Amino acid sequence: MAWTPDFSLPYTPFPAPYHRLEQAPRIRHTYPDAIRPGNCRLTEQPQPFRRRLARAGRFRVALWDDAGDATPLDLPAQRMWPAGIAFAVFFAIFAGVLWVQIVKLQRGQALRSVSDLMGMLFEGFWIMGWSVGVLVLFALTVLFLFYGESARLAGGRLVTVSRLGPVKFVSEYDLARIRNLRLDPAGGDEEQVQVRFDYGDGTRTLGGAMPREDGALLVESIRGAAPASVTLPAEPAPGEEQTVPPPRVLPPGAAATEPVPLTSPAALALLAANLVPLAGVLFGGWSLATVVVLFWSESAIIGFYTLLKMAVVGKWAVLFAGPFFVAHFGAFMAAHFLFIYEFFVRGIDARGPGPPALDALRDLFVPLWPALAALFVSHGVSFCVNFLGRSEHDGPELSELGTAPYKRIMIMQLTIIFGGWIVIALKTPVLALVVLVLLKIAVDFHAHRRERERAATPVLR
Repeated sequence: MAWTPDFSLPYTPFPAPYHRLEQAPRIRHTYPDAIRPGNCRLTEQPQPFRRRLARAGRFRVALWDDAGDATPLDLPAQRMWPAGIAFAVFFAIFAGVLWVQIVKLQRGQALRSVSDLMGMLFEGFWIMGWSVGVLVLFALTVLFLFYGESARLAGGRLVTVSRLGPVKFVSEYDLARIRNLRLDPAGGDEEQVQVRFDYGDGTRTLGGAMPREDGALLVESIRGAAPASVTLPAEPAPGEEQTVPPPRVLPPGAAATEPVPLTSPAALALLAANLVPLAGVLFGGWSLATVVVLFWSESAIIGFYTLLKMAVVGKWAVLFAGPFFVAHFGAFMAAHFLFIYEFFVRGIDARGPGPPALDALRDLFVPLWPALAALFVSHGVSFCVNFLGRSEHDGPELSELGTAPYKRIMIMQLTIIFGGWIVIALKTPVLALVVLVLLKIAVDFHAHRRERERAATPVLR
């Protein structure tokens, strides 16, 4: 739904967190000549203000750092070891649970059937996800027990050094590019503040909480070291007017999201891939079990390309987020396949032990390889054309990408499962299967269009 702002009252997300309304400064918008109230429109609901970590102009990791004749900045000592001990206790508990589960998995029963294999995979994915939590707790323990921070001014740059034992992470910020140097309240104590500044498209906090007087001296030291041609704005006093950029808007006449045409490469690839199971039903004698297993496989393909999207967006962060996604998505897929196998492949009336796991899986998936290849190529075309080619990777966060597949998969799979029960009830396999495949194509293409439209809609930050 389009949202048209009322410019008679000033609106902006505040650049600093104000805990009470009376602390917020009065905002005066400064509009460029090309952008005036009444000429612009917003096509998205206003998003809550989210602060990103600023990316340093230069970053390096070193074991030795020479400050030279730089001017040191007095940062408050951070008392972090109590939190480090608490994290160490949690790390020991979680690591103990992980060890017990690994030993239990190693002593598990033999893999005689598909049910045994899916159970083992579920436990394995659970262990993978739990391991990510154990690694995070270990990292937090080391961070809080051995972390230290210092800062200095040198050559028109603000240099911060984060120490983790003997390892030093050095970040350099050009003073000429620092914006909105300010003091933000730290917690509920108005006399405790934090020094923050904007740099690039993010925000950086310098040191921890400190008395207001110490923070003001630190801010003045940084302003005094800035080049003469650069004036860092002073912190606005309570009630003082502050000039900030206006909300992000679409240019006049810019179209909102355009519907995805049926003739787009991604749409044609999606349609062609979904016609393969239709041909299998009409000419290959495919059963309901074959169709349902194929569509389960498509969910696995969606998960694979979601992992690639997370790698593009998150870069190094995917080293932690990727295994966690594989863990919860893999456990979901294992439980889902067990349900499909017992209800649609073996049948709810099946009795006795099932066939060996590897033989059963080979009989299911080997005949499906042409359809699996078509689906893999179809989603690959969408990944290259839409996500990379249309720069859809500029908007979403890692958390959004990690949860995005579930909505599409749940709608698609619920359609297939309920349609499958209708096929069983009607006892008219060919006609009912054709209707099921066509229904799945319609649902899949609708989900594809909605995904493209959400990606094309600008996000206000």
